[in-house]
Amino acid sequence: MKKPTIIMISVEKGGTGKTTVALELCSTFGKDYKVLGIDLDPQMNLTMYAGANEKTGKTLKNVLDADILIEDSIQHLKDFDLIPGDKKLANASKLYGDADDIYLLKDALEDINDYDFIFLDSAPARSPLLYMEYVASDYIIAPTECDDGSIEGLLEIGEDISRFKKHGQTHVEVLGTLMNKMENTAMHKNSYEDLQTLADKIGGKPFKTKIRKSIVASEAKTMRESINDYKPGNNVALDFRNLKDEIIERLQERKNSNN
Repeated sequence: MKKPTIIMISVEKGGTGKTTVALELCSTFGKDYKVLGIDLDPQMNLTMYAGANEKTGKTLKNVLDADILIEDSIQHLKDFDLIPGDKKLANASKLYGDADDIYLLKDALEDINDYDFIFLDSAPARSPLLYMEYVASDYIIAPTECDDGSIEGLLEIGEDISRFKKHGQTHVEVLGTLMNKMENTAMHKNSYEDLQTLADKIGGKPFKTKIRKSIVASEAKTMRESINDYKPGNNVALDFRNLKDEIIERLQERKNSNN
């Protein structure tokens, strides 16, 4: 029985376009593979921008609390399926304070075998939800921008992974860092070089593909669509299709190196 590849889209800093990356990967991969997206951010932006029903009363929180079966929370969208987020997860630190709670997401996904990929949209800060993702995931894709705060957020990911691996709680690896909202400036080029230098510290080199900055990303959010559906001929849509190919290539390289 096949197990889906679980990839968390995460960096411990807000404003890096994390949700946009999660939505575009769900949509782009969903045209060729069976994909499940899970919204772990209490702001529920992935749920909203994907055009999902936000008021079903069947959310990720209900799954984590064992109020419903995980399959009962899944919504079927155009290109992928989605488990919607829940604003009540903003209280995750109070709700999931027991040591064993970090395994709740992993346990919930244990019997989900009919997907090729599961993409997790993370909250941009350390919390029990983020720790659940580290335990449940196979890989991390970390979007970043051209600023010192983004670099610090990447270093914190490396520290977290080391801590969880020390206690045997995760096997997650950084698949790669992603330069998002890229502009053709010396500052952005220097930031990409910084990501290459950082690779050894966090275990993942930057993707060659860079996501260009474009107003189309904001337009697509307003239309509750992915860029890939809203304007498939746009440069950013092309960037994400190229990123999909590069992700598949890296996953195959990791698979071959582990055999």
